[in-house]
Amino acid sequence: MSIKGDYVSVETDEFEGLTTIEHLRHCRHRGGANELTLSWRRNIRQTSDRMILDLEIKTSCSGGWLPSQLVVLADDQRIELNYFPNKVCDYRRGDLYEIGLFFLDPAPCQLRTLCDAASLKLKLYSTERNEHMLLPEQFCIQLQLQARQFYNNAFDQTQYTDAVTGVAPHTEDDSFAAHITRREKRYRSLCRQRLIWGMVWLGIFGGLCLIPVFSKVSLSSSASDLAIILALLSSLSWIAPHVQIFWIEQQKNKECPRCHHRAIKLIDYRENVYQVRSVEQIVNDRLTGEKKSRQVTVTDHEVTQDFACMDCRHKWTRSHISRGF
Repeated sequence: MSIKGDYVSVETDEFEGLTTIEHLRHCRHRGGANELTLSWRRNIRQTSDRMILDLEIKTSCSGGWLPSQLVVLADDQRIELNYFPNKVCDYRRGDLYEIGLFFLDPAPCQLRTLCDAASLKLKLYSTERNEHMLLPEQFCIQLQLQARQFYNNAFDQTQYTDAVTGVAPHTEDDSFAAHITRREKRYRSLCRQRLIWGMVWLGIFGGLCLIPVFSKVSLSSSASDLAIILALLSSLSWIAPHVQIFWIEQQKNKECPRCHHRAIKLIDYRENVYQVRSVEQIVNDRLTGEKKSRQVTVTDHEVTQDFACMDCRHKWTRSHISRGF
């Protein structure tokens, strides 16, 4: 696979006689229990040239949410694209993933219609559930921008040059970048608060522990109770930022460390033996009912996970030690 510029990747399969051009970016929309991801792709063979709009649906609905048709309103022109399942649905961590596609035929003409439209609206229908989903305007603008970038790189480099030279208006949601900036500032502030309150709590707790050492110093019962209350309050002040830090770290683990989009995919998983150790285990004797101690051997593994971002193509590795018991 080769990367052509900053927008598309080109992959050639000589055995199948297939050339695949894919846009490196995706458009994602979260609405209710569904999360949609759309991306552009072109398959070129000696006998055919197909323009494809890929769709991935992540849903938590019981039974899934299977689309049937995508209706596009490009100015006054109505385009109906039928949905074709492309992959067997599978469950991952309680969510159902459905992967399919829409064919744009003829390839360059329909794509050109979408690129030239002054007003673009999209609505996704599900005949099975008798429901529809109207995609937001910001999503349609971003999808149209990526369509122009794709047309410039996959069909005609003289068209839509403003979409690839930075002259085109910025259509990404600036609130997302602002949200990430605020979250990082909040994270650093919470880390400082946790450190300060942790030192305060250790100071108060250490003082209470040292009081009995000095016999000449005696505190009344009310003063002792007040000191204990202050120690408990300071510990609560440490726990509050610690819980918020833990929640932010959990959110960051679900995102790409470069673009912060939730488009990560596990591409490799490895386990290697880290160490073999002997531990003591307490068991109940079935005959006597008494508790006995015995030595058992457990194996710890070093787990390595390789991830890739489906949006920015960034790859990274995470590793941790999995205790055998």
